[in-house]
Amino acid sequence: MKTELDAKRSLKEWIKAASKKADIVVLDDTPIIEERIITSLQVMDLILFIEQITDNPLDVADLKPGVFKDVNTIYKNFFEDSDDS
Repeated sequence: MKTELDAKRSLKEWIKAASKKADIVVLDDTPIIEERIITSLQVMDLILFIEQITDNPLDVADLKPGVFKDVNTIYKNFFEDSDDS
């Protein structure tokens, strides 16, 4: 992934596309599961998307509660260390 802005933009685009809500606005701090923008079942698809754009497999056994809270949290947990790549 290129930059923080690029990663967050890609995440927001994916979330909007996956959402069943029309004209949804997703900000960096919008709680995506709590606000029911995506379902818990769609989290598996989100994991696959994150693996695809980071080119790193995720071990679901290592995932902690709340890592998919919002775009900022997702970025912090899955992209921040690879930002310089």
